Amino acid sequence: MTDRSPPGHPNDMSHADTLPLAAQASSVPPVVESRPSRPSRIADSREMRAAFRAMYDAHVDFVWRNLRRLGVNETEVDDKTQEVFVIAHRRFTDFEERGHGPRAWLFQIVLRVASDARRHRKRHPVDADGGIAQDRQSVPPPQADALDRREQLDLLDRALATIEVGRRAVLLLHEIEEMTAPEIAEVIGIPLNTVYSRLRVARGELEDAVEQLRAGEAGERR
Repeated sequence: MTDRSPPGHPNDMSHADTLPLAAQASSVPPVVESRPSRPSRIADSREMRAAFRAMYDAHVDFVWRNLRRLGVNETEVDDKTQEVFVIAHRRFTDFEERGHGPRAWLFQIVLRVASDARRHRKRHPVDADGGIAQDRQSVPPPQADALDRREQLDLLDRALATIEVGRRAVLLLHEIEEMTAPEIAEVIGIPLNTVYSRLRVARGELEDAVEQLRAGEAGERR
C-alpha cells in the first residue's frame, strides 16, 4: 500500500513552501521608485525661473503703483516692490491659477507689505529721504504736460490717502486695475456685498476729497 502523507504533513509541502522566507523574498522583483533625473530637475528649475521672470516683468508696475497708492512713501516704494517679489519668489510654488492671473495673488502680498510699511512709519516717524528734499536749492522745471499730469496724479494720491485702507484697496482694484467685484471679494477675502458697500462709500469719499483739495489749491492761488 502506498504510504501517502496526510494533508498538512511536512512531506506534503510544495517546493516554494519549503524555501526560506529570505529566498522567497529575493525571488520577487524589488519595487523601485522612479525619481526625476538631474537633467529633468534642472529643466524644471529653469522653467520656473523663466516663469517667475515673466511674471515679474509683466506685473512690476502693477505692484509699484498699488504700493504707492496704499500709502508707501515714494522714497521707499522701490525697496518695497522688491520685497513683494522676494516674498512671491519664496512662495511661487504655492501659486495656483484660479482664473484671475497673478495680479490677485500679488495684490494679497502687496496689502501685507504696505500694511507693514505703514505700521513701521507710525512707530518711526522720520523723513524717509533724510531731509534731502529740504536741502535742494532748485528743481529743474519739467515740461508743462508732464507737470500737469504729475499734479493730477499727486492730487489723486492725496485724495486716496484720505480713504480708509480697506475701502481704498477695493477702489483701486475696481477703478484702476479693473477687477470685477467677485474677483475683489476673492482677492481680499471679504463677502461680495461688503465689496459693493466699500466701493460705494469709497467713491463718495474720493469725490469729496478731490473737491476739497481742489478748493484748497484754488484758495492758495488767490
